[in-house]
Amino acid sequence: MEAAVRPNELEPWLKGVLRVQIANADKAIAKAKSDTEAQIASLNEVVADLTAKSEKDSAEKRNDRAIYKSAKAVTRMCLELQNLLAANPPGDPHTYQGLKQFSDTTTRLASDAAKVRDRWIGHIRPYYILDMMSLNASIDRLRRLGEQAWDLFNKDGDLLRRLEETHTRVEKIQDLEESLQKQIAECKLVADEARSFSPQISDVESQIESLAANPKVAQLREIDNRLRELRGDLLAMGFRRLGRPLRKLETMAARGEFPMAPEVRDKLSEYLKRPFTAFIHEEDGYPFLKSILRNMQQAVERKKLLLKQREERKVLERIDNVAEKNSLDGIHHEATKLLGERRTYLQDPECLELVRTYRQKQHDLKKLQAQYADLEHRSKLLTEKAGTLRNSLVQFTKETEQLAEKLAKKPVKIGLHQADLSV
Repeated sequence: MEAAVRPNELEPWLKGVLRVQIANADKAIAKAKSDTEAQIASLNEVVADLTAKSEKDSAEKRNDRAIYKSAKAVTRMCLELQNLLAANPPGDPHTYQGLKQFSDTTTRLASDAAKVRDRWIGHIRPYYILDMMSLNASIDRLRRLGEQAWDLFNKDGDLLRRLEETHTRVEKIQDLEESLQKQIAECKLVADEARSFSPQISDVESQIESLAANPKVAQLREIDNRLRELRGDLLAMGFRRLGRPLRKLETMAARGEFPMAPEVRDKLSEYLKRPFTAFIHEEDGYPFLKSILRNMQQAVERKKLLLKQREERKVLERIDNVAEKNSLDGIHHEATKLLGERRTYLQDPECLELVRTYRQKQHDLKKLQAQYADLEHRSKLLTEKAGTLRNSLVQFTKETEQLAEKLAKKPVKIGLHQADLSV
């Protein structure tokens, strides 16, 4: 039967299932640690006894040169061994890395002690035979304990590693759950904030509709819409293909390369910046525009603008239509008439106030819509981020279940909060 546990219950469940293996491993590790520490202490005692004996011989047998030299060699060897043993404690073997380090340190300590002994043995023989036999036995015992520690690591190290990995994974699952819950809460907060804009937007839209239904505002809107259409007609009929040549003409006039009356040159600058405004403020027959175009015609004919042949022909046709055939008369007449009507409406204080209110409401609506769109975008990004985090959590949890099942030899299901699964 599949066991169902929460993330924080997985470790206790595993340790319960594996209590026999864990107890045996803990017992074996504790024994290895105790035996090794005891053997290192024993080796230290052997070295201390040998040091005391060699120092005594060095003091008492100065006349026997061979014994004196051997005693001095023993003293130096023992000093190296004492420093070696003091500098390399095996450490705590109750974790995976700790057991590995313990095994490695014990083996290396025995090997290094043997190397120190072997380096000095030639200076010590044939003296201290029994003492060296005792030292050899102690070092050999430490070597065997190192080998046993490695056997223990190979046997129980994987158990320790997987238990530690499970602990780390449980912490990560809990961190992922916490992060996901925070992400979901932020998503809901942003979504609620976005929803709060809907009634505000609807209210402002209703107010705009109400204002737009006013006859005066409605008429002004019609005038504005028609003026926009006329502006498009003006640009299409009067200025298409003339933009670049007009800018060239302005540059040449400013440099003094082509003579133009100052008032005409100023009007040219106005037309380049705001063509429709400049046009509808002209007198009937739009004399300034015609003067500008006739100046440009002269510049074209004198090859001042350096236009290609096809472009030159199109420009001259456009100039002829406007300046000679008066193709913009209808636009100018209707636009100036509408502009006059618009001014009349805006001279009425009541109408002016309605227009101001209408425009303010439009501005308010755009602002609300922009804020709503921003919140919607943020909500989408946060939802996607939460979805990615959820997938990571589910996948990582599944992998942790597989690890626990392999370790316990029993199926297990790690239960997550339902909120975490409903992103």
